[in-house]
Amino acid sequence: MTSASTSSENEAQSDATAVTSPQDRITLERTAALNSIAERAPQLQPEAAVLHGKPIPVDEVTVLVTQGALVQIAEHSNSNLHCELGGVLLGYAFKYEGRLYVDVQAAIPAVTKDHGPVHFTFTADAWAQIHVDRNASYPQLDIVGWFHTHPDLSVFYSSDDAVVHTAAFTMPWHVGMVVDPVRSETCFFGWRQQTLVAFPGFYEQLDQQPQAVMPWRVVRTAVWDHPFEYAPGQIERSAQSEVYLPPSGLPGVASIRPFLGLIIGTLGLLLSFFLLVGWVVPLTQEVQQLENTVIVLADKALTDSNALTCPDPRLRILAPLTGQRVRLGATVEIAGTAVYPNASRYQVQTRLAGGNWIDLGLTRRDLRLGELASWNTATFPQGLYEVRLQAVDKNNIALTESPPC
Repeated sequence: MTSASTSSENEAQSDATAVTSPQDRITLERTAALNSIAERAPQLQPEAAVLHGKPIPVDEVTVLVTQGALVQIAEHSNSNLHCELGGVLLGYAFKYEGRLYVDVQAAIPAVTKDHGPVHFTFTADAWAQIHVDRNASYPQLDIVGWFHTHPDLSVFYSSDDAVVHTAAFTMPWHVGMVVDPVRSETCFFGWRQQTLVAFPGFYEQLDQQPQAVMPWRVVRTAVWDHPFEYAPGQIERSAQSEVYLPPSGLPGVASIRPFLGLIIGTLGLLLSFFLLVGWVVPLTQEVQQLENTVIVLADKALTDSNALTCPDPRLRILAPLTGQRVRLGATVEIAGTAVYPNASRYQVQTRLAGGNWIDLGLTRRDLRLGELASWNTATFPQGLYEVRLQAVDKNNIALTESPPC
């Protein structure tokens, strides 16, 4: 079971109520984690750090990266320009005068064979090896984010990237770095008011030499979208502009007999079938790899936050996050895992804290990772809501042996 709050755009969030549920305790734990972060002044003087990109707004995480970490990321990114690579970022978070900072001190590559030109996967073995390497080389540092490459694709956060970040890197200071080693581009992504956004820049700490070592330029893009850069002096065409081609000097193609057209059409149909199969099979494999990645990372990342509310990993809500704030009227996609034995279906319900449960959806198939229900909040009053997932029998009665999430 998880909790979310709805509020109007013009109304501030109400004061915290008494802690009466596990969700309240989890929210307080996250708040306590923020409150426990050390406060110190960042070293951003010109002789200590250089800003790449544009200044960071006060409501976004300010990222500091050591030159050693940049070299580690660059070396791993350049080791294969044909496949996506990745790893984790190590460091610590701190705050100063109301701003949140994350200091990236090192990077650990993820060693995995499960990657390709347009996908990168954290396998269970790779994730385990990352923790071994961290404990051996950087036991004093925390995992504060992740990085991966988009060779010759430019830097953006795809829907797959957003899913991984949402499931595995949930703390306000968790960041993601995308590098295109072919185009020499990079961009950081992270949380701003519980929404993933692209950051306009970051600071390189001049801890090894007074000159910057960062080999890429910062390109601010957006989650889901590819970047677009306008070059001054670029020719613009109006919406009504047209392009005319000169007539070809090649001879015309002679007409063919109808039966030859039938043969060619049949061959084209067969070819399209094989192309479709060749596309669908890799796509299915890629979706399965994404599911494995999220499950591997989410099991680790959500251990603390979901231990009280989702004790059984076979019934787990991954989104929305506990404590997430949603604008009233928005549609909330509830995603998670539902693979409980002997369950005829799975029931998703919500209620205003202390109220009666209301059905949101009922699914009759197991979901290793997917959308459990869609919640249109337009017809609900604002407030703090609980959302739960239950395994039920044919009569929609909860299985006694299955704890709800």
